[in-house]
Amino acid sequence: MEAHEGNGHVSGERLRDVTGEHVDVTRSAIRAVSASQANVRQAAAQTVSGEEVEFEEGVALLVRGAAVEVEESAVGAVVARDARIERSSVFLLLAPRVSGDVRAVFTLPAALAFGFGFALGRWLTRRLPGR
Repeated sequence: MEAHEGNGHVSGERLRDVTGEHVDVTRSAIRAVSASQANVRQAAAQTVSGEEVEFEEGVALLVRGAAVEVEESAVGAVVARDARIERSSVFLLLAPRVSGDVRAVFTLPAALAFGFGFALGRWLTRRLPGR
């Protein structure tokens, strides 16, 4: 696996890192994409990050950016200021503004509730007699 730097288009590659101002990735397997504007289509990636990110018909562990669009994909986590998600599955969704058709397993309110419940449970078990 190799690294690719600079603007342009990458297709049908297996790369370690892709960086640049504007990056287009199609039908590739990539460890990390980092660009101001990243367009990733029909690809598998560990992380995709940038100011504006479009991720379509792919699989990723993490997609993050200021404005993130995910379409027909499966993503482990989306972290964004503004997320538009269409016909996709996301396990963890952390974004104050979300639009579209998303199936999120773990949202920000759910994460906060889970964390509060976990902390309360730990506190109560420490207060039990005999401990």
